[in-house]
Amino acid sequence: MEKNTIIAIALAGLVLISLVQAFEIANVKSKMTGYSGSAVKENNGGSGEQTYEEMMAEMHPGQSSPSVGQSSPSAGSSPTMVGGC
Repeated sequence: MEKNTIIAIALAGLVLISLVQAFEIANVKSKMTGYSGSAVKENNGGSGEQTYEEMMAEMHPGQSSPSVGQSSPSAGSSPTMVGGC
């Protein structure tokens, strides 16, 4: 009888922990949707998606890549980025 009681208590504890974690996850999800959705919509006119150029400009703020109509930098200029990514 003692063995069954211990198993029942352990299962009840696991259910309680699962319920607490479910509420915490729901709380985190509600906070995340409030921040990311508004920030991305402001950047791209409300569509909710960023273009590749917008994403790169956000990740590397001081650097700009030449557009199709612009000429490439001269051979004598120093590079703006050294190394990887």
